Amino acid sequence: MVDRVKWWRVLVVAVLMVAGCGEEQPPKPVPTPTRFDTIDRLPAKTGGFEALVERREAYEAARRDEIARMRRSKTVEGALRVARLTGRITPGAENSMRQEWHDANVALAKLSGVRATELGYTVGAIRSLASVRMLTADRLRPTFLILRQNVRFWKAQPVPASGFRTTFGRDPVIFQYYPGRGLQVQPLASWGRANAIAGSCLAAMRSRTTKDTCRKAILTRSLDRLASLGARRSGYLAWEYYFAYGTGAPPWVSGMTQATATQALARGYRALGHKRWKRAAEKALGAFEQPPPSGVRVSVPGGSHYLLYSFSPSHRVFNGGLQAVLGLRDTGALLHSGRATKLFRAGDRAARREVDEYDTGAWSLYSENGAESTLSYHELTAGFLAGLCDRTDARSYCRASRNFARYEREPTRIGLERLKGTRWDRTRTVRFTLSKVSSVKVRVWGARGVSVSRDFAKLPRGTHSFAWKPPGRGRYRVRIEARGPSGPVGVEERTVKIRTPAKPKKKKPKQDKLQPEKKTEKKEGAAPRSRGKGSP
Repeated sequence: MVDRVKWWRVLVVAVLMVAGCGEEQPPKPVPTPTRFDTIDRLPAKTGGFEALVERREAYEAARRDEIARMRRSKTVEGALRVARLTGRITPGAENSMRQEWHDANVALAKLSGVRATELGYTVGAIRSLASVRMLTADRLRPTFLILRQNVRFWKAQPVPASGFRTTFGRDPVIFQYYPGRGLQVQPLASWGRANAIAGSCLAAMRSRTTKDTCRKAILTRSLDRLASLGARRSGYLAWEYYFAYGTGAPPWVSGMTQATATQALARGYRALGHKRWKRAAEKALGAFEQPPPSGVRVSVPGGSHYLLYSFSPSHRVFNGGLQAVLGLRDTGALLHSGRATKLFRAGDRAARREVDEYDTGAWSLYSENGAESTLSYHELTAGFLAGLCDRTDARSYCRASRNFARYEREPTRIGLERLKGTRWDRTRTVRFTLSKVSSVKVRVWGARGVSVSRDFAKLPRGTHSFAWKPPGRGRYRVRIEARGPSGPVGVEERTVKIRTPAKPKKKKPKQDKLQPEKKTEKKEGAAPRSRGKGSP
């Protein structure tokens, strides 16, 4: 039998909820009615059906008024109440979340140091979402999952290293530790693992091998669980990030994550045939149709680029865009979705034009006009290019895939300028070039020992320099050794002969131009000079 609650009790609960807004102390758990009911306000009437209709109309009017009032609230409790009154969560779920919110604030008050900082961020992030009325019913499940696991972790577990990843029990959701932001759900890592499992099942189905390489139960649990953590965002299904990253404030989305999710769902549907996964994949395509910050689509020459981060439209990451294109291609093919295929073609046209921009001739760039990739990102990019080559047989993808694989085997190319004219009595700037990002060792030595010894942990491609003053004359060896990200070492060595400059010659003093002329006197009786033939 459903309990019936007096109207004045509902008003008391609402007053308590509003009064708790902005308190610094942990809020007290507020019991909530199991059912919003105003029928008791109406006097009993005869007539049966008419009285029931009248009381029902009054109930609906009061419920709508309460929803409108709670939607104006900027508290977590108000967000929970709206979700309950709109039928998005059950009374039991509302009570449970209220208790979890209370317990989290109590636990936070008892912690100190790093633990208080990490849990405090999680609590503050949920409170911030509520304050801007973005703590919607769809976001309650993922945000309260994050809250619950952070409370449990920081009360008992040691502080992990940055980037630490873990799961809890049989739950397939992967959490990652971001210092200062606590443990956060990592949607890309979670969907990536589910995608690998789905890929194995799809391969087993296609090969029809007797060996069972498809873990059906694990795949079903993974896809259902991860799909349930999606939230409606501007009309589409999104797997959002609920922590600040870079310049982005939560909640934000990633094109790479969305594509990996749709690819996993499409593979799972094709392998096991569950239509709910097909519907979820199709609902998630809206991310690639909307511009940032709601979506990830950016118009570029030739087509569309799909962003890695919805909050940064100018930051275009190569591997993120390639995975988005690859995921859309597989989604369209596996689901026979014209919508996904259209999005793939727009991204494919742009990606083919972008390939050369990210190829330096010796390594890959991580982002447009940005730094070079780390080894892991370079390998990831090469893998995506190989996947697109296999699926499309496009020359640009295939050529870039081969080049990127070759770059991993090649040593760094080093260019060293000519050192002719170097003097022992002056400091010289020695310049050299690198073909790719490398760790560099510079050594210069001669008969008097080592005159330069410098190590650079990481230098990007391009021109670099170091200062050198020879300690004296003689022969010197200049050696530059550069190790690229994948390991091969390039070496450039040169011998330089330094001579002591010759001393300048002393110049003779110049004679004075105003010297007196010498006078010649004729001797008496001396015969005059002959002037030659015919002289008088």
